[in-house]
Amino acid sequence: MSQSTATLMTAGDAGDPAITPSKQARDVMTVADFSGIRPARVVVEAGCGILVYPPEAAGQPWRAVFTENGRRRFRQARTEAELAAKLAKVTERLRAGAPDMERPGADLIAHYLDPDRLPVSRRWSRRHADTQRRLCRRFAAPVIAAVTCQDITPGHMQQIVNAAPTASEGDRLHRCLSAMVTAGIKGGYLANPRLREVHWQAAGRPVPEPAASTSGESALWVDPAEIPASADVARLGQALALGRRGELDELMAHVAAYAGLRQGELFALTAGQIATGTRVITVDRKLVEVAGHLYVEAPKCRKFRATIYPVTTPAGYPLAGKLAARIEQARAEQDAGRNPLGLIFPSPRFGHWRSSNFDRRVLAPAYQAAGWRDEHGTGAWTWHSLRHVFCTTALFGWKLDATDVSRMAGHANYRITLDMYVGTTAGILDRARHATQ
Repeated sequence: MSQSTATLMTAGDAGDPAITPSKQARDVMTVADFSGIRPARVVVEAGCGILVYPPEAAGQPWRAVFTENGRRRFRQARTEAELAAKLAKVTERLRAGAPDMERPGADLIAHYLDPDRLPVSRRWSRRHADTQRRLCRRFAAPVIAAVTCQDITPGHMQQIVNAAPTASEGDRLHRCLSAMVTAGIKGGYLANPRLREVHWQAAGRPVPEPAASTSGESALWVDPAEIPASADVARLGQALALGRRGELDELMAHVAAYAGLRQGELFALTAGQIATGTRVITVDRKLVEVAGHLYVEAPKCRKFRATIYPVTTPAGYPLAGKLAARIEQARAEQDAGRNPLGLIFPSPRFGHWRSSNFDRRVLAPAYQAAGWRDEHGTGAWTWHSLRHVFCTTALFGWKLDATDVSRMAGHANYRITLDMYVGTTAGILDRARHATQ
């Protein structure tokens, strides 16, 4: 801030209402005070619109004037070095155009969680919003809520991520913080993108072995061992048939495996969504549970789709006939007032299932009976594995094109379908063997 490297100018006293900071910044001149009494005063332009007034006499302070967020503000110090230290943060804010960096971290968190921050078409789903609120409340707020945004350091962010109990939770928390930093920079709360460059550190806690993968395959690749065979699906259906609601739960498993509906889509499925003549299911809703409350909303990615189901499954289950009979039954229940929504797979009280209740009461005993789980609850297959059954059956059993399967399954694009189930290394050895004959 020394006068040798700054632009020197003279003007009226900064307190003189006749001379504004903008006029001082653009006029370079030497004048006497307008009253004709006081001598001219040296003004140093320090950049970013900051004007520095050295002391006119011994013992007087160094002063600086700047405009931030539409307000004229001041700083002063006894020495030039002390004033320079005070202006360092001011310069950072002005250069970044971040007027909210003086606000507390709690305001940054509130800005990140504010749904109005995003356009309506890009707002978070209820479940994602609930997850972000939980992560912020449990991990971020205790560390940075009372810290001024400009004083938040990578060390604070590292402390937040390290508070996660596991590596997977740490990865999720890192993604949350990365998005928060991006939102904070755009919103004027932060200026340092390095705040997102943190990762979970074990610090003596158990760390899972890095997962092995096949060279050349996409990270989305689903190993065939993760996909139940048709006989395995049939065993799960038979185990479900022995439960409290018998054939209804068995039917649900086969619809999941051979129509590709997700669990929340099955819980929200109504008789009106199924056209038995064409064997088409219109998927236009799903059920989600957020903070103990159930909501019916658009499917994943807010994309409607239509899918089809076979007359008979590969293991011989008469899916079309069973589903048609269940539709008639659901309509009769609806007419009688017992099943007002006409749900195909209602809870025992004819309302929506909660996934936690369904998993505990229905699936857990069926998994063990079908051999999908051992006595410790360990196993490779889950209810979501039935989605993999649908996609591989459609691709390799029904010989459908990947673009068709992608649309029926509700994938974002057909490339995802190929990466998950066909892979990028299929046929490599056959092509190499043919080339080397």
